[in-house]
Amino acid sequence: MERVNQRINNLLGKNIKRLRIERDLRNKDMVAQLGTRGVEISTGTYSKVEMGLNNPSVDMLIALTDIFRCDFNEFFKRKS
Repeated sequence: MERVNQRINNLLGKNIKRLRIERDLRNKDMVAQLGTRGVEISTGTYSKVEMGLNNPSVDMLIALTDIFRCDFNEFFKRKS
């Protein structure tokens, strides 16, 4: 499974968290929705993705675009 490396720059995790908060979702809501899309992940691991400590899989990012109804560019936007 391919992963997107965010160890040097956790912009990806910050944007995933931003999108989740904008949609008023909790981490456990995200884990449940990812599970229905075939991405099995624990709440702790999901939290680590948002903090930039774990790298998301490409499958996870694809599922997140569906959950957030966004395109991949949203994950890489720099916010001021």
